[in-house]
Amino acid sequence: MTAADYYHILGISPEAPWTEIRRRYRVLARKYHPDRNPGNSDAAAHFRQVAEAYEAIQEIKARIGAHPRPEAQKYRRPRDFHQEAFFEEIFGIPRTGAPLVDSPGADFRYDLQIPFAAAIRGMETAIQVFHTSHCSPCRSTGLAPGAGYQTCPHCQGRGRMLGGPGLLRFGPICEGCRGRGKIAVQVCFHCHGQGSWGETRRYHLSIPPGTRDGARLRIVGEGGAGFQNGPPGNLEVVIHVEPHHFFSRVGNDLHCRVQVSFAQAALGGPVRVPTLDGFSIFNLPRGTQNRQVFRFPGAGAPGGDQVMEVVVVTPESLNPRQTEILQEMLSLEQESLMGRP
Repeated sequence: MTAADYYHILGISPEAPWTEIRRRYRVLARKYHPDRNPGNSDAAAHFRQVAEAYEAIQEIKARIGAHPRPEAQKYRRPRDFHQEAFFEEIFGIPRTGAPLVDSPGADFRYDLQIPFAAAIRGMETAIQVFHTSHCSPCRSTGLAPGAGYQTCPHCQGRGRMLGGPGLLRFGPICEGCRGRGKIAVQVCFHCHGQGSWGETRRYHLSIPPGTRDGARLRIVGEGGAGFQNGPPGNLEVVIHVEPHHFFSRVGNDLHCRVQVSFAQAALGGPVRVPTLDGFSIFNLPRGTQNRQVFRFPGAGAPGGDQVMEVVVVTPESLNPRQTEILQEMLSLEQESLMGRP
């Protein structure tokens, strides 16, 4: 890359003062750091480019005497700087500190499937969820009675493993101490040093009428226990509404189709119409047309109606008597048409 490329990566002008270069680098390093973008390969690539560009610009500034460092430090690489202090300045996390101390617990998700009618009318139900709670014998410290801490042998108290050059040499959070830089000399017998233990809890849920598919109910503070004394997460219940064999929901209305014969549509009369609560009798008007729509106010979800579309079914086969009647009817229709002026 050329010098112009490095300045372009940081989004600054070659004439920018060193304070602006450093400020811009901090912003981009914070934005693309892998710990803030776990599993994001694009962010990791951007972070490497930003680190490389910043390192190269330091060398360029040092050679022309524009770098604000003392002369003896001009040609030192970024890994020789006070990285702990600089990392803390960028991310607000001391390198030898404890980024996971008192960290909040995980949010739990529970997927609940309910019948279509229950979503419309509402229901009461109960669920059982396994999750973690703070360990009371050790007061969530993870320590055995009278025990203390020692420096983590995996990361030597840094809280992170070492990686590549420059700021990149600080790799992922140490799994041995979970970023604390220290481990228990003797762990709690009850929670095995986790500061929490597992249990099953039962929750009573009130599903409100008109609940839609994908709706979420949040129970605050009933997720996973926080690490050490961190606050617990939340329990989120995701509602999945089963499809109905007869009804479909459009907004707050319930749509359905009812088939009637040609004779029923022409003559009208009582028709049995399914509802969420069973059946009702509807007096079909004489001369009802195919695809004609009728509304039953208040029979849908709260604030909605039941919408019935009439489907007139043409018979595919006729017995001799039916054929005779329809032929007579057709003759009458033709005579009526011929008699018109």
